Amino acid sequence: MDPYTEAHLFVAAIRLLHHKKQSPPAIEDVCTTLDLSVEAGLAVCRKLEKRSIVTISEDPFSIKLGIDNHLEIENLPREQEAGDSLSKDLEKFMAKKKDMDKKVEAIQAELQKKKQNLHSDIESKLRQELNKMKKG
Repeated sequence: MDPYTEAHLFVAAIRLLHHKKQSPPAIEDVCTTLDLSVEAGLAVCRKLEKRSIVTISEDPFSIKLGIDNHLEIENLPREQEAGDSLSKDLEKFMAKKKDMDKKVEAIQAELQKKKQNLHSDIESKLRQELNKMKKG
């Protein structure tokens, strides 16, 4: 999800929960509403706090969220650059893995061929020795 959409979702969830409970919502409630883990939610909230979009109030028992300057959301990028690079990196990794698998298969085939040649050489030498023993 791009940062712009993510920020809009978090701000909307904060607004909705604030309206329902008439108090600033806890991070757990926002994450439950958005079906996220608390760790992922905190990471997003910290990013939004750095941009002054949300406020984070901590007390000994909970972390409460509020909205600071929601207009800053419009300055966030609307395209997900990290996901695109991640998918490209994954494709590169898979291509390298296929190349490595092909190399391994080629090496295994070569070893099998060498093994067969070794067995046939040993067998021919054994036959020669048997023939010599029969003649002698």
